[in-house]
Amino acid sequence: MEKQHLTYFKIENFKRFDSFEMSNLGQFNLIVGDNNVGKTSVLEGLCFDENVARLSFNYFTNFMSRKIYGLKAGEPDEMGKINYWEFTLKESSKPLQITVENDKPFSIKIELKTTLELSEYDRERIRKNSIGETPNIWIKSTVSRDNQDQIDYVGALANALFNRQDLGKNFLDWYMPFLPVNTSFSEDMVSFFYYYFNRNKAARQELEENLKQLIPNLEEIRPDRLFDNQETLSIGLTNRNFYSPLGQFGDGTVKLTMLLMEIFVAQNRRLMVDEIGSGIHFTRLKNYWKTVLQLCAKYNVQLFATTHSLECQQAFVEALEDPDMQPYQKDARNISLIENKAGEVKAVTYDFGQFEYALNIGFNTRGGAR
Repeated sequence: MEKQHLTYFKIENFKRFDSFEMSNLGQFNLIVGDNNVGKTSVLEGLCFDENVARLSFNYFTNFMSRKIYGLKAGEPDEMGKINYWEFTLKESSKPLQITVENDKPFSIKIELKTTLELSEYDRERIRKNSIGETPNIWIKSTVSRDNQDQIDYVGALANALFNRQDLGKNFLDWYMPFLPVNTSFSEDMVSFFYYYFNRNKAARQELEENLKQLIPNLEEIRPDRLFDNQETLSIGLTNRNFYSPLGQFGDGTVKLTMLLMEIFVAQNRRLMVDEIGSGIHFTRLKNYWKTVLQLCAKYNVQLFATTHSLECQQAFVEALEDPDMQPYQKDARNISLIENKAGEVKAVTYDFGQFEYALNIGFNTRGGAR
């Protein structure tokens, strides 16, 4: 496993968690647990970034993906009225704290402050660096590494966040490596394709080859204009003289396409995938896992994925048991989330050998209550 990948992760005062931690992390991490135990929240927490503007953008995007208000990204006036941090922090009066270990361990402290609550030193720094209207609520970020603190600020509400230019103009500056369970076809997939695959012949051919596990007679995937103002991704088949929209091949195919594209884009980063096996028939799960793991290894992606499915767990192990996959076993983990009687959620990490043995003897590795 590469040195920049996480080996330890702790988050405090986030969603349902007072404190939650995972240790002995690998490159390929499958997270399991009961309903409402916090699996998706763990993935959302892992969307942190040392840059406070990107961290805020990622957590806001997670909030939007929950569709609590049914708002869309094209409604900035409405979004700007929402304090999404109320749904992110367990207690808004306490800081969010994140501690990670890799080759360069560091911690992040996020505090919500009104202008009056900031110190005079903080207010002076903001005055010198702010352009335009000054927000009333601020996020103060403190990143600590090697006994040194780096402090930064960003407006706490969505309108202040989107008015800033901290994220830059590069696509990757806005990219959040999280694939939610409710992934369906969107215009973002077309933009993704244009940006990374349309003019990259090797990447495009790799995508097409891997999609053949669900569409065996696939010949080509390409952008296609259905109407004057609407583009989609379409599939060409060897036995047809026309192209069909990707969405016609089912939700599982759409999600696999997006996952394959995400792995390519997330090179040398971590990628979070909610309900990774959803939409895939159990007979295809083993080869599905082999493809995902091989691509993550090729592109040096640290994978964090959740599932409810015992079949998905079993396929994860079966894929890694194949001779060509055995070198990846040392970096594979099953992480079971268990809620104790006090309502605290604990993570139990199994390495591949422990996980394989537990499944073989019928031991419960899917978490639950104790």
